[in-house]
Amino acid sequence: MRRTLALMLSLGLSVGIAKASDYKPAAPPLKPSGVETEKDVRIAKLTDTQPRKIGVLTYYPNKGGGYTFLEGKEIAFYALPFMPATCQFDRIVRVLGSPKGEVVPRNIVERINVSIIGTSKMPVGGQTLYRGEMHTYFNVFVRHDIPIATWFRDAPDAKIRLSITSDNHETRLKLKSIVPVLESNSKHQPSRR
Repeated sequence: MRRTLALMLSLGLSVGIAKASDYKPAAPPLKPSGVETEKDVRIAKLTDTQPRKIGVLTYYPNKGGGYTFLEGKEIAFYALPFMPATCQFDRIVRVLGSPKGEVVPRNIVERINVSIIGTSKMPVGGQTLYRGEMHTYFNVFVRHDIPIATWFRDAPDAKIRLSITSDNHETRLKLKSIVPVLESNSKHQPSRR
C-alpha cells in the first residue's frame, strides 16, 4: 500500500475573477470587494444629512441611494437599490505531493462563491438590505455582501413589503424596526418602472 503525503503551502496566489451571475457581455465582470464595509463609498453618509435614531439603530442616507444603519459605531446593515449578485473568486493553492517518494509541486484552483452587490437596479424603487463580512483566504481579503432582506413590490401599484431572509431573531427584529424609514423613502420614489 502506497502512502501519499501532501503538504499544502499557502502561497495565497490570487488569480482572475470569474463571471458573476448577472454578467452582461458588454460590461466588465463583477469582482468581489476587498474594501472593508466602513470604507465603501456607496455606504458613506451624504454630506448634507445628519444621522437619525430609530429604535436601537442610527441611520443616514448613503451615497448609493439607500440607507446605512449603525448599531453603536458599527455598521449593522445597509440598504442599496441594487439586486444581489454572486461571483466566483478563484485562487491557486500550491500542493506538494509525494506519490512515489518524490516531491512533486502542483497547483490546485480553489473556487469560492462570493455574495456581492450587483449592478442591476431594484425595480420600482426597491432596496436590498445587506450585511457585510470580511473573510481572509490565505492572505487575500474579500468582503461578502450578504443579502438579508428586500424591500420591494411586484408591480408599480402593488403594496411595497419587507421580505426577510435572515433567520437570526435579533436581526429580524432590527429589520422590522426600520420599515418606517423604508416607507418614507418609498414615498419619494416614483412608482413606475
